[in-house]
Formats: sequence, C-alpha cells, structure tokens
Amino acid sequence: MTESNPSISERKKGLRQKMLAMRRALSANETESRSFSLKENILSLPEYKNAKKIMAFLAMKGESNLDGFIRQALLDGKEVYIPVCLPERQMEAGRLIDMEHFEKGPLGLRNLPAGYEVTSPESLDLVLIPGLAVSQEGIRLGMGAGYYDRYLARVPFEKRVAALWDFQVIPDIPSEPFDQKIAKIVTDKSVIVTKRG
Repeated sequence: MTESNPSISERKKGLRQKMLAMRRALSANETESRSFSLKENILSLPEYKNAKKIMAFLAMKGESNLDGFIRQALLDGKEVYIPVCLPERQMEAGRLIDMEHFEKGPLGLRNLPAGYEVTSPESLDLVLIPGLAVSQEGIRLGMGAGYYDRYLARVPFEKRVAALWDFQVIPDIPSEPFDQKIAKIVTDKSVIVTKRG
C-alpha cells in the first residue's frame, strides 16, 4: 500500500527516524530491565490469562524484547506463534515450539525452521504487536512496509495489543485509512486502553 498523502508520508518518515534514534540509544542493561517489566505487565493482562493461542514477535535490536515473556508463555502451556514474512508484503503466524531452534535469516534475524505449523489470524486470542510508536488513540507507527496493517485487518480489534517501551507512546501520530488501530498498549511502565476514535 503506498502512502497517498505526501505530507502525511513525510511526517511519518520524520517520526520514524526520531523514534528509531531513541530506541537505538537504549543501553543493553536498560533494555534488559525494561524487558523484565514489560514481561510482567503482559503476564498480568486478562487477555493473556484467558488466551490459548498468542502471537508474539522476536525483537530486533533495541525493540521491546519479548524473549522472556515467550519462554514463560511456553512454560504456561500457551501456543505461541510469531510473524513469518511472505512475498508481496504478506505475513502468516508460524508456531514457535521452543526458543533454541532457529534458522538465521537476513540481518541476523531469527527465522522458524521449515515445516512450522500455521494458524489463521482469526483463531488467535491475543496478538502482541511491535511498533516504533503508538498514540493513546491506538494509532500505530510501524516501519512502513505494511505487513502488520494487512495482517491486522483480519484480527478482531479487541485482540490487538501493542507491546513497546513507555517512551514510544506519544500524543499524536498521523494516520491514513489503511492504518489498523490497536485496542490496548502495554509498556514497561503501564497498560493503556486506547481511546478508540
């Protein structure tokens, strides 16, 4: 999906650069302590306690790290799925069996080994979503490729939960019609129910 309005596109681009710089400025120690708090806040969610199938994500450098949370979810007997990127900016939910067996993907990313089980977006009970920023209205700023917007169009609104650092919750994000809104935001410091527009 191309961003139609150049001024919105430019504003998003500038905001992405600013948020990426803030994320990259985090030290390894700070990332680790924030990750622990984020994990505890996700585990406290009623949506987590009631979920059988959860979609999480494997963090890129500086991104809100869910590795500890994923390990706990597997111990709790949850089915955990992670995004697998497909051609034409599509993605699917591939089942993660453990945190030890990955194939090395581009940019050093961890990929699921071949032969993983897939589930549909509609069958997931909780979808944890990364982002560069999110507003209290539930507007999310991603990396700009549109993978999540396409995927979330098939996920019921109340199951969409952004998981990021507290400084990534900002007052205003420019939005376009294809931007999928988020129902709840969980950070290392708080849980926010969005003001759905």
